[in-house]
Amino acid sequence: MSQAFKGLNPDLVDILPHGLIGTKSLDLAFKHRSLVKEYGVESNERLEFLGDAVLQIAVSDYLFNRLADIPEGVLTKLRASVVNSAVLAEVARRYSIGDVIEMSKGEESSGGRSKGSILADCVEAIFGACYVECGFEVARGFVTLLLGEEIDAVVANPVALGDYKSSLQEYLARSSLVPTYEMTWDGPDHARTFYAKVYADDDLLGDGRGVSKKHAQQDAAKNALSKLGIEA
Repeated sequence: MSQAFKGLNPDLVDILPHGLIGTKSLDLAFKHRSLVKEYGVESNERLEFLGDAVLQIAVSDYLFNRLADIPEGVLTKLRASVVNSAVLAEVARRYSIGDVIEMSKGEESSGGRSKGSILADCVEAIFGACYVECGFEVARGFVTLLLGEEIDAVVANPVALGDYKSSLQEYLARSSLVPTYEMTWDGPDHARTFYAKVYADDDLLGDGRGVSKKHAQQDAAKNALSKLGIEA
């Protein structure tokens, strides 16, 4: 069993498919490409390529079946709010994946263990390894399990996450205006509340609040559309 697997966060180990544990593919998923030049070993890039495709179809399938009344354009935006490097990096941090990625000394000394792109790529490589060892059905289930919090947030409020800001931007563009957002927040780091105000040409159009900058800006855009008499 690899050193990477031995160092995995127990919470991640608990949800890894049984058929993936102890495999060469899982071991390879934690090998960053910086090792290729330094040690001449294979990296996780091919698994990352495969995992990206698995991630896309798994999330697309889930949203398609759970949100039967949502049009294609909004589904595309919703998928993008889940399938992106920032979200994958946060998931990696949640499970301390950066602590066990194998990388060159140079990459590590430059902060590689905390780089969002490296963390996100490793998560995709793990999805790819799961597909190789366990097949698509198991990999699809693992994707929706690992990204459960993010997917649940989208399913719970699909319009708010996917459309208000875009609708406001499209409406204002007709008058050659661009919305700008002003952000403030309060509360402790682990429980912040964010406040957003949206302007066009220094005119306040609406304000909102939320548990993240994204949610606060969506709320502000929603209120701005309401004041403008626009149905999102």
